[in-house]
Amino acid sequence: MTVNKFNFSVTSDKNLNTSKRMVILAAILIFLLLIWQTFSASRIHQQYQESLMDAVTDRVLSDYLEYFAQLRLEIDLFQQKQLNAISLLQEQGNEASTEQYMAVLESLQSEIKNTRLFAIIDEHGKGTLKHITGDFLPACEEEVSSTVASGLQEHLFLHRSEKSVHFDLLQPLSTSDGQDKYFFVAFNPDLLTDLLSKYQLPHQQLFLMRADSIGKIELTTESIDYTSMLIGSDELDEFSFVKAIPNTRWQLAIRLSPEYSSNLYQQGLLKALTVWLVLTLLIYGFYRVQKIRTQSHYRIKQELAFKDNHDPLTGLANRVRFETFINEEITAHKKNALVVSGVVFHIDIDKFQVINNSFGYAVGDAYLHKASLGLKEFLPNNAIVSRLGSDEFAILLPVLAFEKAKDFAHEIRLFFQGISVSAMNEDTRLTASIGVVILDDSQLDAEQVFSSLSQAVSLAKEKGRNRVQIYQSDDEQLIHHAKEMTAIHEVSNALQDNRLVLYRQKIKALSSQESSHFEILVRMMSPEGVLITPNNFIPAAEKYGLIRQVDHWVIENTFKAISKNINDIDTCYSINLSGLTLADRDIFDQVVILFERYKISPQRICFEITETSAITHLKSALHFMENMIDFGCSFSLDDFGSGLSSFSYLQKLPVNIIKIDGAFVQDMDTNEVNRIFVENIKRIANAMNKKTVAEFVENAAIEALLTDIGIDYGQGYHIHKPELWYSEIKV
Repeated sequence: MTVNKFNFSVTSDKNLNTSKRMVILAAILIFLLLIWQTFSASRIHQQYQESLMDAVTDRVLSDYLEYFAQLRLEIDLFQQKQLNAISLLQEQGNEASTEQYMAVLESLQSEIKNTRLFAIIDEHGKGTLKHITGDFLPACEEEVSSTVASGLQEHLFLHRSEKSVHFDLLQPLSTSDGQDKYFFVAFNPDLLTDLLSKYQLPHQQLFLMRADSIGKIELTTESIDYTSMLIGSDELDEFSFVKAIPNTRWQLAIRLSPEYSSNLYQQGLLKALTVWLVLTLLIYGFYRVQKIRTQSHYRIKQELAFKDNHDPLTGLANRVRFETFINEEITAHKKNALVVSGVVFHIDIDKFQVINNSFGYAVGDAYLHKASLGLKEFLPNNAIVSRLGSDEFAILLPVLAFEKAKDFAHEIRLFFQGISVSAMNEDTRLTASIGVVILDDSQLDAEQVFSSLSQAVSLAKEKGRNRVQIYQSDDEQLIHHAKEMTAIHEVSNALQDNRLVLYRQKIKALSSQESSHFEILVRMMSPEGVLITPNNFIPAAEKYGLIRQVDHWVIENTFKAISKNINDIDTCYSINLSGLTLADRDIFDQVVILFERYKISPQRICFEITETSAITHLKSALHFMENMIDFGCSFSLDDFGSGLSSFSYLQKLPVNIIKIDGAFVQDMDTNEVNRIFVENIKRIANAMNKKTVAEFVENAAIEALLTDIGIDYGQGYHIHKPELWYSEIKV
């Protein structure tokens, strides 16, 4: 054994060293790949920014040129509108009045935004209205002279003064004697600045710069004041994109924010480093886990059997193991009535989450560990203790007398109340709610015991916690639950022993044109031969999911009974289906198999569904109904009128027959409102081409009223009392 352990240790050390080298190599490769990916991503992002800058400059250029063209068109249109006034100003020249000039200027400013002033330039490039406009030409002389000389305004640029900045447009004068003369208009550059801001993207700075004066900034989207500023060649090298604007002395320039590229690389490197650290830690963590697993493999193999049956935190029996003990105790009692039944306690610590939330899960685990150790010392040697869940314990005392069960439960409650952990505050004391079940003849298996314990604990908590609740008490909730548990086991045993029986009740045709049929009713026979009505077992079967097995049994045995009665080949039968059965997506295939097995005609079967079950499982109900109707069966809507949504859902459900809720039928001979209600249902059924069945026909007067109204079928004790139809009770 020592040699084997040594060989195992050497082999595991070699494997671990190899794994360690692989971890280091993987960490280096991941680091290099992440750095490469960071620089690649940054480069791709910058290329994307360059493509954006190309698109931005194209849009700005297009809008600038369109703006200038629009201004020239508007100037020409204005001259046509104000031709007489402009001609008069031209003729009067130095004698023109300020009022005449201002009238034209105000009109121009109202029609063309950002207009500052206008003037008339003669063939010599001189302004003819200097006495009104002042001598503005020195600032604009170069542009005016080049325009007069060439006949075209080839270059636009901004004119700056200490107080203002503007640009000029010169258009040929439209007057009759305006040859070689120009209409001069000066504009504020506000829109030029707005267009730069409009197309500015994040991390970008846009500039309008002079093409003929290197480094001269005209306009910019930056908050820095670049007025009359020149930027050096170093800064010019930072511009990512530059494009000239045709017919101007301007060029558009774009550069990324100075900190953008550096931030991009820094963020990329930071992310790469973070990812590398996380991945490296994960790889290292995996390596550590593998190392621990390898080193503890032999020990784990020895502990597997123990852990399969015990709680890892406390070392107590787990729920599966505890269920085995309970079933063994119940089996021993059934085999030998002299065996003492025993008592089972379910302890649920009240508000245990407060410990975890206030002091941390480590303190909570310490509390549970201390509680488990204390229980082992507190309880008798024959006690079996289990931890069922995070804050739940269970105790089985095989020989505790019934009379002492409650007092002992209180001792357990006080035990938990006295537990403290050093990390908790002195005034922090947890309490426990305890459910108690006496193992007697009513307990059939561990599942029922746990269900009963759960009910008892829940009731103890509802009553205020820190309490003991005996399941075998006179509390109404527990009595009701006990009856349900008894009913469930009786149904389960009845299905197993084939102790269900079928009754049938005639559904009489109230007119000679229709044929009568039967509704199938299920009953249960007790082992003593006592007939049990549906009200005593169907609700519990529906609540705890056994109703699907009951429905399947009814369908199969109805088909079996029909197949055995070879003399009756025409009678139709109605079978009730529950909501859970309708919700079963496999029910259609199962029913089809039964049709094929017993060779039953689908036309002889009508399935009855209630409005509530159909609405609750509408999608699956429609799926089953549509498929069964295509197969040849029909459907009846039972208890129609009992729900508020009956009429709205009636149009959605493909039913052939409407069964009127008996509550409206049983007293319609004395209750006029109910009679009117039945009449209205009949009218609706006729309009929708559906047959009607009235339930609870209890006397001849009601039958006569139903016949007069035109109801198609009647069902009730007056017509036919349910009769035993089919049974396979084993004697």
